[in-house]
Amino acid sequence: MRAVVVGARGEQARDLEGEAYARVEAVAEPMWAALGRHAGAPVRAVAVDAFARHATLSLADPARPGLRLTPAEFEAFVDVIAPVARAIRAELFVRTPDVAGAGPGEARFWDPLFAADAGGWELGRAAPPLVAWFSEHVPKGMQALVPGCGRGHEARLLAALEATVTAIDLSPTAIAQAQAMTPPGLAITFAVQDLFTRIGQRPAFDLVVEHTCFCAIDPARRDDYVTAVADSLRPGGMLVGLFYAHGRTGGPPFTTDRAEVERRFAPRFAIEQLEVAQGSTLIRHRQELFAVMRRR
Repeated sequence: MRAVVVGARGEQARDLEGEAYARVEAVAEPMWAALGRHAGAPVRAVAVDAFARHATLSLADPARPGLRLTPAEFEAFVDVIAPVARAIRAELFVRTPDVAGAGPGEARFWDPLFAADAGGWELGRAAPPLVAWFSEHVPKGMQALVPGCGRGHEARLLAALEATVTAIDLSPTAIAQAQAMTPPGLAITFAVQDLFTRIGQRPAFDLVVEHTCFCAIDPARRDDYVTAVADSLRPGGMLVGLFYAHGRTGGPPFTTDRAEVERRFAPRFAIEQLEVAQGSTLIRHRQELFAVMRRR
């Protein structure tokens, strides 16, 4: 089984063999059955483009060697395809051991993950639900903050749409990689900075974009996150983001749910939209909450 995975070094083809292949195949049985019923013939292979959201089926019928699923048909099967994508990623990305004694509030926890390209969270681009939203709600002229920016994909998305962006991360390695990946001419200031140092500072931003920051911090500091983000925004400013609701124990990434997001953010924000994200990449299908909030 061959998969093309995305990391800091771009797209790379990787093969699954032996026990890893067997584990993925066990998860894939419902997918093969569902696609076979749709095609009316056994499916020998499926080629999936997770971002374009289409697939091509190779059939065991010599009269019909291939069948392409339209985007609408793909959506009908996404619930059986997504677990296979997650199983493949779990086999291909094994996180490097955590630094002894380090926690998610320290740069030395994150630097080795970025250096090894082994975190498993890298999409290689801005998150699709955010791309879709900002294509319709263009942030031109806004002052935007991206906390926990990692390699800077969301920062580049906003700057390409003519926002002026400040992108911060605890990890010097992440910031160095983000700077190296950013073409000249984009209005982005990258900085090694702890979001929590912004608590109590004068509001300076019209927009904060959340993606994999809330899930990366110690859950005990989530109220501090709300305070820091609210204090960064001018009254009426917006928080637009994705909250990772994967339901697993442990972390990072630490899970959340709709009730927690509402409970923590409602005192400082009017929640205008909070729902299961549409168009998430397969590895996060039905595991992201899309939120639009406005600072009170």
